[in-house]
Amino acid sequence: MGQFKDLSIKDVIQEINQSYFLPDIQREYVWLKKAEEKKIEQLFDSVLRGYPISSFLFWKLKKTDIETNRENREEQDTNKLNFQLYKFLEKYDEREVHNIKIDIEQVNSNDLYIVLDGQQRLTSLYIGLKGSRTLKRKKSWADNPNAYEEKKLYLNLKHTPNFENPEDNYDFQFLKYEESLVKNDSQFWFKVGNILDRKVGDIYSYITENNLSGQEATILTELMDVFCTQKQISYFEETEKSLDKVLKIFIRVNSGGTQLSYSDLLMSILTANFSSDIRALMNRLVDSLKDEGFGVMERDQILKTCLILTECPHIFALRNFSKANIHKIEDNWEEITNQIYSAIDILKEFGYRNRLTSAYIISVIAFYLFKHKNISEEDKNEMLKFVRLAQIKSYFSSSLDTKLEIVSKAIKNNSTFKGVNVELLNNQTYPLFLSEDDIERMVDLQYGSLALLPVLQILYPHLDYKNSSFHIDHIYPKSKFNDKNLLLDKNYMGKANYLYNLQLLQGEENNTKRAKDPELWMAEELSADKIEEYKIRNYIKQDLKLEWQNIADFDKYRSEKLVIELKRLLLNKEVQALTEV
Repeated sequence: MGQFKDLSIKDVIQEINQSYFLPDIQREYVWLKKAEEKKIEQLFDSVLRGYPISSFLFWKLKKTDIETNRENREEQDTNKLNFQLYKFLEKYDEREVHNIKIDIEQVNSNDLYIVLDGQQRLTSLYIGLKGSRTLKRKKSWADNPNAYEEKKLYLNLKHTPNFENPEDNYDFQFLKYEESLVKNDSQFWFKVGNILDRKVGDIYSYITENNLSGQEATILTELMDVFCTQKQISYFEETEKSLDKVLKIFIRVNSGGTQLSYSDLLMSILTANFSSDIRALMNRLVDSLKDEGFGVMERDQILKTCLILTECPHIFALRNFSKANIHKIEDNWEEITNQIYSAIDILKEFGYRNRLTSAYIISVIAFYLFKHKNISEEDKNEMLKFVRLAQIKSYFSSSLDTKLEIVSKAIKNNSTFKGVNVELLNNQTYPLFLSEDDIERMVDLQYGSLALLPVLQILYPHLDYKNSSFHIDHIYPKSKFNDKNLLLDKNYMGKANYLYNLQLLQGEENNTKRAKDPELWMAEELSADKIEEYKIRNYIKQDLKLEWQNIADFDKYRSEKLVIELKRLLLNKEVQALTEV
Protein backbone atom coordinates (compact mmCIF):
# COMPACT_ATOMS: atom_id res chain seq x y z
CA MET A 1 0.00 0.00 0.00
CA GLY A 2 1.51 3.33 -1.06
CA GLN A 3 1.78 6.45 1.07
CA PHE A 4 2.91 10.08 0.89
CA LYS A 5 6.24 11.09 2.46
CA ASP A 6 8.54 14.13 2.56
CA LEU A 7 12.31 14.55 2.29
CA SER A 8 14.74 17.43 1.91
CA ILE A 9 16.30 18.06 -1.48
CA LYS A 10 19.73 17.33 0.01
CA ASP A 11 18.59 13.91 1.28
CA VAL A 12 17.38 12.89 -2.17
CA ILE A 13 20.26 14.40 -4.17
CA GLN A 14 22.84 12.60 -2.01
CA GLU A 15 21.20 9.29 -2.92
CA ILE A 16 20.89 9.89 -6.68
CA ASN A 17 22.63 6.98 -8.47
CA GLN A 18 23.17 5.34 -5.09
CA SER A 19 19.64 4.20 -4.32
CA TYR A 20 17.58 6.44 -6.66
CA PHE A 21 17.51 5.26 -10.26
CA LEU A 22 15.45 5.53 -13.43
CA PRO A 23 13.45 2.70 -15.02
CA ASP A 24 13.75 2.05 -18.74
CA ILE A 25 10.14 3.14 -19.22
CA GLN A 26 11.25 6.74 -18.59
CA ARG A 27 12.16 8.94 -21.51
CA GLU A 28 15.47 10.79 -21.42
CA TYR A 29 16.28 14.19 -19.97
CA VAL A 30 15.06 17.03 -22.19
CA TRP A 31 15.09 20.27 -20.18
CA LEU A 32 18.46 21.42 -21.52
CA LYS A 33 17.63 20.75 -25.16
CA LYS A 34 16.23 24.28 -25.08
CA ALA A 35 18.63 25.86 -22.59
CA GLU A 36 17.39 29.34 -23.51
CA GLU A 37 14.13 28.56 -21.71
CA LYS A 38 16.12 28.51 -18.43
CA LYS A 39 13.99 25.78 -16.87
CA ILE A 40 16.71 24.80 -14.39
CA GLU A 41 17.22 28.39 -13.26
CA GLN A 42 13.44 28.81 -12.86
CA LEU A 43 13.22 25.59 -10.81
CA PHE A 44 15.92 26.83 -8.43
CA ASP A 45 14.19 30.21 -8.22
CA SER A 46 10.92 28.46 -7.29
CA VAL A 47 12.63 26.45 -4.55
CA LEU A 48 14.32 29.55 -3.07
CA ARG A 49 11.03 31.47 -3.13
CA GLY A 50 9.32 28.60 -1.30
CA TYR A 51 7.00 27.80 -4.19
CA PRO A 52 5.77 24.19 -4.51
CA ILE A 53 7.60 22.20 -7.19
CA SER A 54 4.90 19.49 -7.50
CA SER A 55 4.94 16.02 -6.04
CA PHE A 56 7.07 13.06 -7.07
CA LEU A 57 6.31 9.39 -7.57
CA PHE A 58 8.83 6.80 -6.35
CA TRP A 59 8.58 3.02 -6.52
CA LYS A 60 10.33 1.34 -3.61
CA LEU A 61 11.78 -2.11 -4.31
CA LYS A 62 14.42 -4.47 -3.03
CA LYS A 63 17.41 -5.05 -5.25
CA THR A 64 16.56 -8.73 -5.25
CA ASP A 65 13.12 -7.98 -6.74
CA ILE A 66 14.65 -7.20 -10.15
CA GLU A 67 15.47 -9.81 -12.79
CA THR A 68 19.12 -9.82 -13.82
CA ASN A 69 18.70 -12.30 -16.70
CA ARG A 70 16.83 -10.16 -19.24
CA GLU A 71 18.01 -11.84 -22.42
CA ASN A 72 16.48 -15.30 -22.06
CA ARG A 73 12.73 -15.37 -21.53
CA GLU A 74 12.77 -19.09 -20.79
CA GLU A 75 15.17 -18.80 -17.84
CA GLN A 76 13.67 -15.75 -16.16
CA ASP A 77 12.34 -15.93 -12.60
CA THR A 78 8.60 -15.26 -12.86
CA ASN A 79 8.62 -13.78 -9.34
CA LYS A 80 11.04 -11.05 -10.38
CA LEU A 81 10.45 -7.82 -12.28
CA ASN A 82 11.95 -7.68 -15.75
CA PHE A 83 13.14 -4.17 -16.49
CA GLN A 84 16.40 -2.25 -16.85
CA LEU A 85 17.61 0.52 -14.52
CA TYR A 86 19.47 3.62 -15.66
CA LYS A 87 21.53 6.27 -13.94
CA PHE A 88 20.48 9.88 -13.73
CA LEU A 89 22.61 12.22 -15.82
CA GLU A 90 25.23 13.74 -13.53
CA LYS A 91 26.81 16.08 -16.05
CA TYR A 92 24.81 17.21 -19.05
CA ASP A 93 26.82 17.30 -22.29
CA GLU A 94 24.80 17.85 -25.45
CA ARG A 95 27.23 15.61 -27.35
CA GLU A 96 26.19 12.63 -25.20
CA VAL A 97 22.72 12.85 -23.73
CA HIS A 98 21.91 9.19 -23.12
CA ASN A 99 21.53 7.77 -19.65
CA ILE A 100 23.88 4.94 -18.71
CA LYS A 101 22.30 1.61 -17.83
CA ILE A 102 23.46 -0.05 -14.66
CA ASP A 103 24.30 -3.56 -13.60
CA ILE A 104 21.86 -4.17 -10.76
CA GLU A 105 24.32 -6.53 -9.09
CA GLN A 106 26.82 -3.66 -8.73
CA VAL A 107 24.38 -1.46 -6.76
CA ASN A 108 25.37 -1.30 -3.07
CA SER A 109 22.00 -0.34 -1.65
CA ASN A 110 19.43 -3.07 -1.18
CA ASP A 111 16.55 -0.56 -0.97
CA LEU A 112 15.94 1.03 -4.36
CA TYR A 113 13.77 4.01 -5.25
CA ILE A 114 12.69 3.94 -8.88
CA VAL A 115 11.63 7.40 -10.05
CA LEU A 116 8.39 7.18 -12.03
CA ASP A 117 7.53 10.87 -11.99
CA GLY A 118 10.03 13.67 -11.39
CA GLN A 119 13.03 12.71 -13.51
CA GLN A 120 13.30 16.11 -15.22
CA ARG A 121 13.17 18.01 -11.91
CA LEU A 122 15.53 15.68 -10.03
CA THR A 123 18.06 15.64 -12.87
CA SER A 124 17.90 19.44 -13.00
CA LEU A 125 18.41 19.70 -9.24
CA TYR A 126 21.37 17.32 -9.46
CA ILE A 127 22.97 19.21 -12.37
CA GLY A 128 22.56 22.50 -10.49
CA LEU A 129 23.85 21.20 -7.17
CA LYS A 130 26.46 18.56 -8.01
CA GLY A 131 26.90 18.48 -11.77
CA SER A 132 27.38 20.82 -14.70
CA ARG A 133 26.09 21.51 -18.17
CA THR A 134 28.16 21.54 -21.36
CA LEU A 135 26.67 23.27 -24.40
CA LYS A 136 28.02 24.43 -27.74
CA ARG A 137 28.65 28.16 -28.07
CA LYS A 138 26.40 29.84 -30.60
CA LYS A 139 27.80 30.11 -34.15
CA SER A 140 30.50 27.53 -33.39
CA TRP A 141 31.15 24.40 -35.44
CA ALA A 142 29.85 21.23 -33.81
CA ASP A 143 33.01 19.26 -34.71
CA ASN A 144 35.26 21.74 -32.88
CA PRO A 145 35.89 20.42 -29.33
CA ASN A 146 36.80 23.96 -28.19
CA ALA A 147 33.29 25.10 -29.09
CA TYR A 148 31.86 23.41 -26.00
CA GLU A 149 31.78 25.12 -22.61
CA GLU A 150 31.27 23.42 -19.26
CA LYS A 151 29.47 25.61 -16.73
CA LYS A 152 28.15 25.21 -13.18
CA LEU A 153 25.23 26.89 -11.45
CA TYR A 154 25.86 30.02 -9.37
CA LEU A 155 23.64 32.43 -7.45
CA ASN A 156 24.31 36.15 -7.44
CA LEU A 157 23.92 37.17 -3.78
CA LYS A 158 23.89 40.86 -4.74
CA HIS A 159 20.56 40.58 -6.52
CA THR A 160 17.34 40.65 -4.51
CA PRO A 161 14.27 40.23 -6.74
CA ASN A 162 11.33 42.58 -6.61
CA PHE A 163 8.66 40.15 -5.37
CA GLU A 164 5.88 42.32 -6.81
CA ASN A 165 7.32 41.69 -10.28
CA PRO A 166 6.78 38.03 -11.29
CA GLU A 167 9.41 38.41 -14.05
CA ASP A 168 12.15 39.46 -11.59
CA ASN A 169 13.77 36.26 -10.33
CA TYR A 170 16.73 35.37 -8.17
CA ASP A 171 19.83 35.62 -10.34
CA PHE A 172 20.77 31.97 -10.96
CA GLN A 173 23.21 31.56 -13.84
CA PHE A 174 25.41 28.85 -15.33
CA LEU A 175 28.95 30.25 -15.40
CA LYS A 176 32.49 29.17 -16.16
CA TYR A 177 34.76 29.27 -13.11
CA GLU A 178 36.58 32.42 -14.21
CA GLU A 179 33.25 34.19 -14.77
CA SER A 180 32.22 33.36 -11.20
CA LEU A 181 35.21 35.24 -9.79
CA VAL A 182 33.84 38.63 -10.85
CA LYS A 183 32.98 40.73 -7.80
CA ASN A 184 31.59 44.27 -7.96
CA ASP A 185 28.68 46.34 -6.68
CA SER A 186 26.16 44.22 -8.60
CA GLN A 187 27.77 40.76 -8.61
CA PHE A 188 28.88 38.27 -5.98
CA TRP A 189 28.63 34.69 -7.21
CA PHE A 190 28.13 31.73 -4.89
CA LYS A 191 28.37 28.19 -6.33
CA VAL A 192 24.99 26.72 -5.42
CA GLY A 193 26.28 23.18 -4.92
CA ASN A 194 28.58 24.29 -2.12
CA ILE A 195 25.54 24.66 0.11
CA LEU A 196 25.30 20.85 0.41
CA ASP A 197 28.66 20.52 2.16
CA ARG A 198 28.35 23.42 4.60
CA LYS A 199 27.05 23.42 8.14
CA VAL A 200 25.32 26.38 9.78
CA GLY A 201 28.55 27.49 11.43
CA ASP A 202 30.37 27.34 8.09
CA ILE A 203 27.78 29.63 6.54
CA TYR A 204 28.19 32.26 9.24
CA SER A 205 31.99 32.06 8.86
CA TYR A 206 31.59 32.50 5.10
CA ILE A 207 29.34 35.53 5.62
CA THR A 208 31.90 37.14 7.94
CA GLU A 209 34.94 36.31 5.78
CA ASN A 210 33.33 37.80 2.68
CA ASN A 211 31.82 40.79 4.46
CA LEU A 212 28.35 40.04 3.11
CA SER A 213 25.57 42.52 3.74
CA GLY A 214 22.51 41.63 5.77
CA GLN A 215 20.43 41.03 2.65
CA GLU A 216 23.14 38.90 1.03
CA ALA A 217 23.49 36.86 4.22
CA THR A 218 19.73 36.37 4.32
CA ILE A 219 19.69 34.99 0.76
CA LEU A 220 22.53 32.60 1.58
CA THR A 221 20.98 31.28 4.79
CA GLU A 222 17.60 30.85 3.04
CA LEU A 223 19.37 28.95 0.26
CA MET A 224 20.80 26.53 2.83
CA ASP A 225 17.48 26.19 4.61
CA VAL A 226 15.33 25.38 1.57
CA PHE A 227 17.79 22.92 0.03
CA CYS A 228 19.20 21.23 3.12
CA THR A 229 16.63 21.48 5.92
CA GLN A 230 13.11 22.01 4.63
CA LYS A 231 11.32 18.94 3.25
CA GLN A 232 10.67 20.22 -0.25
CA ILE A 233 10.40 16.78 -1.88
CA SER A 234 6.87 15.52 -1.34
CA TYR A 235 6.47 12.11 -2.90
CA PHE A 236 4.11 9.18 -3.16
CA GLU A 237 5.85 5.89 -2.44
CA GLU A 238 4.47 2.85 -4.26
CA THR A 239 5.59 -0.47 -2.79
CA GLU A 240 3.55 -3.11 -4.61
CA LYS A 241 5.75 -5.40 -6.70
CA SER A 242 3.66 -5.29 -9.89
CA LEU A 243 5.12 -3.94 -13.14
CA ASP A 244 1.70 -3.87 -14.80
CA LYS A 245 0.24 -1.76 -11.99
CA VAL A 246 3.22 0.60 -11.98
CA LEU A 247 3.04 0.98 -15.74
CA LYS A 248 -0.63 1.91 -15.50
CA ILE A 249 0.18 4.43 -12.77
CA PHE A 250 3.01 5.80 -14.88
CA ILE A 251 0.78 6.25 -17.92
CA ARG A 252 -2.02 7.78 -15.85
CA VAL A 253 0.35 10.25 -14.17
CA ASN A 254 2.15 11.24 -17.35
CA SER A 255 -0.71 11.32 -19.84
CA GLY A 256 -2.50 14.03 -17.89
CA GLY A 257 -0.05 16.75 -18.82
CA THR A 258 2.35 17.64 -21.59
CA GLN A 259 5.44 16.07 -20.04
CA LEU A 260 5.38 12.99 -22.24
CA SER A 261 4.10 12.52 -25.77
CA TYR A 262 1.81 9.60 -26.48
CA SER A 263 4.65 7.82 -28.25
CA ASP A 264 6.73 8.21 -25.08
CA LEU A 265 4.07 6.25 -23.24
CA LEU A 266 3.93 3.59 -25.93
CA MET A 267 7.70 3.34 -25.79
CA SER A 268 7.34 2.77 -22.06
CA ILE A 269 5.08 -0.21 -22.70
CA LEU A 270 7.52 -1.55 -25.29
CA THR A 271 10.44 -1.24 -22.87
CA ALA A 272 8.55 -2.89 -20.06
CA ASN A 273 7.80 -5.94 -22.18
CA PHE A 274 11.02 -6.34 -24.17
CA SER A 275 13.36 -8.98 -22.74
CA SER A 276 16.39 -7.20 -24.24
CA ASP A 277 17.37 -3.55 -23.70
CA ILE A 278 15.18 -1.88 -26.33
CA ARG A 279 15.98 1.59 -25.04
CA ALA A 280 19.70 1.13 -25.75
CA LEU A 281 18.93 -0.52 -29.10
CA MET A 282 16.62 2.34 -30.06
CA ASN A 283 19.13 5.02 -29.03
CA ARG A 284 21.86 3.30 -31.01
CA LEU A 285 19.66 3.09 -34.11
CA VAL A 286 18.50 6.72 -33.89
CA ASP A 287 22.06 7.97 -33.40
CA SER A 288 23.35 5.84 -36.27
CA LEU A 289 20.66 7.06 -38.67
CA LYS A 290 21.49 10.64 -37.73
CA ASP A 291 25.18 10.01 -38.45
CA GLU A 292 24.21 8.53 -41.82
CA GLY A 293 22.32 11.70 -42.77
CA PHE A 294 18.80 10.50 -41.95
CA GLY A 295 18.11 12.22 -38.65
CA VAL A 296 14.55 12.76 -39.91
CA MET A 297 13.88 9.23 -38.64
CA GLU A 298 13.63 9.47 -34.88
CA ARG A 299 12.18 7.18 -32.25
CA ASP A 300 8.52 7.90 -33.07
CA GLN A 301 9.02 7.03 -36.73
CA ILE A 302 10.96 3.88 -35.86
CA LEU A 303 8.16 2.76 -33.53
CA LYS A 304 5.60 3.15 -36.30
CA THR A 305 7.94 1.47 -38.79
CA CYS A 306 8.21 -1.54 -36.44
CA LEU A 307 4.42 -1.87 -36.48
CA ILE A 308 4.29 -1.53 -40.27
CA LEU A 309 7.00 -4.09 -40.97
CA THR A 310 5.51 -6.65 -38.58
CA GLU A 311 2.08 -5.98 -40.13
CA CYS A 312 0.55 -4.91 -36.83
CA PRO A 313 -1.96 -2.04 -36.83
CA HIS A 314 0.31 1.00 -37.08
CA ILE A 315 -1.86 3.64 -35.38
CA PHE A 316 -0.35 4.82 -32.08
CA ALA A 317 -2.81 3.31 -29.63
CA LEU A 318 -2.35 1.27 -26.47
CA ARG A 319 -4.24 -1.69 -27.96
CA ASN A 320 -1.67 -1.99 -30.76
CA PHE A 321 1.17 -2.42 -28.26
CA SER A 322 -0.11 -5.71 -26.90
CA LYS A 323 2.40 -8.20 -25.55
CA ALA A 324 1.91 -10.35 -28.66
CA ASN A 325 2.73 -7.43 -30.97
CA ILE A 326 5.69 -6.37 -28.83
CA HIS A 327 7.14 -9.88 -28.92
CA LYS A 328 6.62 -9.85 -32.69
CA ILE A 329 8.67 -6.64 -32.90
CA GLU A 330 11.37 -8.09 -30.65
CA ASP A 331 11.60 -11.33 -32.62
CA ASN A 332 12.00 -9.32 -35.84
CA TRP A 333 14.13 -6.47 -34.47
CA GLU A 334 17.34 -7.47 -36.24
CA GLU A 335 15.57 -7.87 -39.57
CA ILE A 336 13.68 -4.58 -39.07
CA THR A 337 16.91 -2.67 -38.46
CA ASN A 338 18.66 -4.43 -41.34
CA GLN A 339 15.93 -3.34 -43.76
CA ILE A 340 15.93 0.23 -42.43
CA TYR A 341 19.67 0.38 -43.12
CA SER A 342 19.15 -1.17 -46.56
CA ALA A 343 16.50 1.45 -47.29
CA ILE A 344 18.81 4.34 -46.40
CA ASP A 345 21.58 2.80 -48.52
CA ILE A 346 19.20 3.00 -51.49
CA LEU A 347 18.23 6.56 -50.58
CA LYS A 348 21.90 7.54 -50.41
CA GLU A 349 22.30 6.22 -53.95
CA PHE A 350 19.36 8.41 -54.94
CA GLY A 351 21.10 11.47 -53.44
CA TYR A 352 18.84 12.00 -50.42
CA ARG A 353 21.39 12.01 -47.62
CA ASN A 354 20.41 14.97 -45.36
CA ARG A 355 17.70 15.88 -47.87
CA LEU A 356 14.74 13.63 -47.08
CA THR A 357 11.42 15.24 -46.16
CA SER A 358 9.74 12.37 -44.36
CA ALA A 359 11.01 9.37 -42.42
CA TYR A 360 8.03 7.41 -43.71
CA ILE A 361 9.63 7.29 -47.15
CA ILE A 362 12.27 5.14 -45.42
CA SER A 363 9.49 3.09 -43.81
CA VAL A 364 7.88 2.36 -47.18
CA ILE A 365 11.11 1.20 -48.82
CA ALA A 366 12.06 -0.82 -45.73
CA PHE A 367 8.66 -2.56 -45.77
CA TYR A 368 9.02 -3.44 -49.43
CA LEU A 369 12.50 -4.85 -48.75
CA PHE A 370 11.12 -6.73 -45.72
CA LYS A 371 8.49 -8.36 -47.94
CA HIS A 372 10.68 -8.86 -51.02
CA LYS A 373 14.21 -9.82 -50.07
CA ASN A 374 15.59 -9.59 -53.61
CA ILE A 375 14.84 -6.52 -55.69
CA SER A 376 15.53 -5.84 -59.35
CA GLU A 377 17.04 -2.77 -60.97
CA GLU A 378 13.55 -1.93 -62.24
CA ASP A 379 12.30 -2.03 -58.62
CA LYS A 380 14.97 0.53 -57.68
CA ASN A 381 14.01 2.77 -60.61
CA GLU A 382 10.38 2.63 -59.52
CA MET A 383 11.40 3.33 -55.92
CA LEU A 384 13.15 6.47 -57.15
CA LYS A 385 9.92 7.56 -58.86
CA PHE A 386 8.03 6.99 -55.63
CA VAL A 387 10.58 8.91 -53.55
CA ARG A 388 10.50 11.88 -55.91
CA LEU A 389 6.71 12.00 -56.10
CA ALA A 390 6.30 11.61 -52.33
CA GLN A 391 8.89 14.33 -51.76
CA ILE A 392 7.42 16.76 -54.28
CA LYS A 393 3.84 16.23 -53.08
CA SER A 394 4.75 16.15 -49.35
CA TYR A 395 2.63 13.02 -49.41
CA PHE A 396 3.04 12.06 -45.75
CA SER A 397 2.51 15.56 -44.33
CA SER A 398 -1.22 14.96 -43.76
CA SER A 399 -3.57 12.01 -43.13
CA LEU A 400 -0.48 10.02 -42.21
CA ASP A 401 -2.01 6.81 -40.89
CA THR A 402 -4.49 6.54 -43.76
CA LYS A 403 -1.75 7.01 -46.35
CA LEU A 404 0.53 4.51 -44.63
CA GLU A 405 -2.33 2.03 -44.76
CA ILE A 406 -2.80 2.71 -48.48
CA VAL A 407 0.91 2.24 -49.22
CA SER A 408 1.21 -0.85 -47.00
CA LYS A 409 -1.69 -2.51 -48.81
CA ALA A 410 -0.14 -1.66 -52.18
CA ILE A 411 3.13 -3.31 -51.13
CA LYS A 412 1.31 -6.42 -49.88
CA ASN A 413 -0.76 -6.59 -53.07
CA ASN A 414 2.10 -6.32 -55.57
CA SER A 415 5.22 -8.31 -56.35
CA THR A 416 6.98 -5.36 -58.04
CA PHE A 417 7.44 -1.75 -57.03
CA LYS A 418 6.05 -0.74 -60.41
CA GLY A 419 2.80 -2.39 -59.35
CA VAL A 420 2.94 -0.44 -56.08
CA ASN A 421 3.27 2.84 -57.99
CA VAL A 422 0.35 1.95 -60.26
CA GLU A 423 -1.89 1.14 -57.29
CA LEU A 424 -0.95 4.42 -55.60
CA LEU A 425 -1.58 6.35 -58.82
CA ASN A 426 -5.07 4.86 -59.12
CA ASN A 427 -6.05 5.18 -55.46
CA GLN A 428 -9.39 6.92 -55.20
CA THR A 429 -8.76 8.65 -51.85
CA TYR A 430 -5.15 9.84 -51.99
CA PRO A 431 -3.70 9.22 -55.47
CA LEU A 432 0.04 9.81 -55.78
CA PHE A 433 0.71 11.56 -59.08
CA LEU A 434 1.60 14.96 -60.54
CA SER A 435 -0.96 16.95 -62.48
CA GLU A 436 -0.29 19.56 -65.13
CA ASP A 437 -1.12 22.27 -62.58
CA ASP A 438 1.39 20.77 -60.13
CA ILE A 439 4.10 21.04 -62.75
CA GLU A 440 3.26 24.60 -63.71
CA ARG A 441 3.50 25.60 -60.03
CA MET A 442 7.03 24.20 -59.82
CA VAL A 443 8.46 27.47 -61.15
CA ASP A 444 7.43 28.96 -57.79
CA LEU A 445 9.69 26.56 -55.87
CA GLN A 446 12.45 28.30 -53.96
CA TYR A 447 15.83 27.36 -52.57
CA GLY A 448 15.26 25.52 -49.30
CA SER A 449 12.00 23.92 -50.42
CA LEU A 450 11.94 20.20 -49.68
CA ALA A 451 10.37 19.58 -53.11
CA LEU A 452 13.19 21.29 -54.97
CA LEU A 453 15.76 18.49 -55.02
CA PRO A 454 13.58 15.86 -56.76
CA VAL A 455 12.45 18.43 -59.34
CA LEU A 456 16.06 19.33 -60.14
CA GLN A 457 17.02 15.65 -60.21
CA ILE A 458 14.38 15.03 -62.86
CA LEU A 459 15.79 17.94 -64.88
CA TYR A 460 19.40 16.80 -64.39
CA PRO A 461 19.38 13.02 -64.95
CA HIS A 462 23.05 13.00 -66.06
CA LEU A 463 24.48 13.60 -62.56
CA ASP A 464 25.96 10.68 -60.62
CA TYR A 465 24.12 11.03 -57.32
CA LYS A 466 25.61 7.82 -55.94
CA ASN A 467 29.32 8.44 -56.36
CA SER A 468 29.79 12.20 -56.31
CA SER A 469 28.67 15.26 -54.40
CA PHE A 470 26.34 17.79 -55.98
CA HIS A 471 25.07 21.23 -55.07
CA ILE A 472 21.96 23.29 -55.71
CA ASP A 473 23.58 26.36 -57.21
CA HIS A 474 22.41 29.86 -58.12
CA ILE A 475 23.19 30.66 -61.76
CA TYR A 476 23.16 34.38 -61.09
CA PRO A 477 24.94 34.72 -57.69
CA LYS A 478 22.55 35.14 -54.80
CA SER A 479 24.76 37.70 -53.08
CA LYS A 480 24.14 40.27 -55.84
CA PHE A 481 20.35 40.40 -55.72
CA ASN A 482 20.33 43.67 -53.78
CA ASP A 483 20.23 47.43 -54.28
CA LYS A 484 24.03 47.62 -54.54
CA ASN A 485 23.79 45.90 -57.93
CA LEU A 486 22.85 48.83 -60.19
CA LEU A 487 22.42 46.53 -63.20
CA LEU A 488 19.71 44.43 -61.52
CA ASP A 489 16.11 44.97 -62.65
CA LYS A 490 14.26 46.23 -59.54
CA ASN A 491 11.52 43.66 -60.16
CA TYR A 492 14.10 40.97 -59.35
CA MET A 493 15.27 42.45 -56.09
CA GLY A 494 15.42 39.61 -53.58
CA LYS A 495 14.32 37.00 -56.15
CA ALA A 496 17.50 34.95 -56.33
CA ASN A 497 16.06 31.74 -54.94
CA TYR A 498 13.38 30.78 -57.47
CA LEU A 499 13.65 27.76 -59.76
CA TYR A 500 14.50 29.86 -62.82
CA ASN A 501 17.86 30.72 -61.20
CA LEU A 502 18.76 27.29 -59.80
CA GLN A 503 20.75 24.42 -61.24
CA LEU A 504 22.43 21.24 -60.04
CA LEU A 505 26.22 21.15 -60.32
CA GLN A 506 28.80 18.52 -59.50
CA GLY A 507 30.77 19.55 -56.43
CA GLU A 508 33.98 20.25 -58.35
CA GLU A 509 32.18 22.40 -60.92
CA ASN A 510 30.46 24.39 -58.20
CA ASN A 511 33.78 25.04 -56.42
CA THR A 512 35.13 26.84 -59.51
CA LYS A 513 31.96 28.89 -59.98
CA ARG A 514 31.48 30.26 -56.46
CA ALA A 515 29.83 33.73 -56.58
CA LYS A 516 31.06 34.73 -60.02
CA ASP A 517 28.73 36.34 -62.55
CA PRO A 518 27.69 33.55 -64.97
CA GLU A 519 29.05 35.18 -68.13
CA LEU A 520 32.43 35.79 -66.46
CA TRP A 521 32.59 32.25 -65.09
CA MET A 522 31.84 30.70 -68.48
CA ALA A 523 34.48 32.86 -70.17
CA GLU A 524 37.13 31.86 -67.62
CA GLU A 525 36.33 28.17 -67.25
CA LEU A 526 34.70 26.91 -70.47
CA SER A 527 35.64 26.73 -74.12
CA ALA A 528 33.11 27.79 -76.78
CA ASP A 529 31.81 24.27 -77.36
CA LYS A 530 31.61 23.66 -73.61
CA ILE A 531 29.60 26.88 -73.18
CA GLU A 532 27.13 25.60 -75.76
CA GLU A 533 26.96 22.26 -73.99
CA TYR A 534 26.53 23.97 -70.61
CA LYS A 535 23.61 26.08 -71.87
CA ILE A 536 21.87 23.09 -73.45
CA ARG A 537 22.28 21.05 -70.27
CA ASN A 538 20.92 23.91 -68.14
CA TYR A 539 17.99 24.95 -70.37
CA ILE A 540 19.51 28.35 -71.23
CA LYS A 541 18.96 30.15 -74.53
CA GLN A 542 22.08 29.78 -76.69
CA ASP A 543 22.31 33.35 -78.00
CA LEU A 544 21.50 35.03 -74.68
CA LYS A 545 24.37 36.63 -72.81
CA LEU A 546 24.02 36.04 -69.09
CA GLU A 547 24.44 39.67 -68.16
CA TRP A 548 22.45 41.25 -65.33
CA GLN A 549 20.47 43.44 -67.68
CA ASN A 550 19.19 40.29 -69.44
CA ILE A 551 17.84 38.55 -66.34
CA ALA A 552 14.17 39.06 -67.28
CA ASP A 553 14.72 37.41 -70.69
CA PHE A 554 16.72 34.66 -68.97
CA ASP A 555 13.86 34.04 -66.50
CA LYS A 556 11.13 33.99 -69.17
CA TYR A 557 12.93 31.60 -71.52
CA ARG A 558 14.28 29.24 -68.85
CA SER A 559 11.03 29.03 -66.82
CA GLU A 560 9.06 28.12 -69.95
CA LYS A 561 11.72 25.62 -70.99
CA LEU A 562 11.77 23.97 -67.55
CA VAL A 563 7.98 23.59 -67.46
CA ILE A 564 7.93 22.09 -70.98
CA GLU A 565 10.68 19.63 -70.05
CA LEU A 566 9.02 18.65 -66.77
CA LYS A 567 5.71 18.03 -68.54
CA ARG A 568 7.50 15.94 -71.16
CA LEU A 569 9.23 13.85 -68.53
CA LEU A 570 6.44 13.55 -65.99
CA LEU A 571 3.19 13.61 -67.96
CA ASN A 572 4.06 11.92 -71.21
CA LYS A 573 6.59 9.42 -69.95
CA GLU A 574 6.24 8.72 -66.26
CA VAL A 575 2.46 8.48 -66.06
CA GLN A 576 2.33 6.28 -69.16
CA ALA A 577 4.99 4.05 -67.65
CA LEU A 578 3.04 3.85 -64.42
CA THR A 579 -0.16 2.77 -66.17
CA GLU A 580 1.49 0.04 -68.25
CA VAL A 581 1.07 -3.06 -66.12
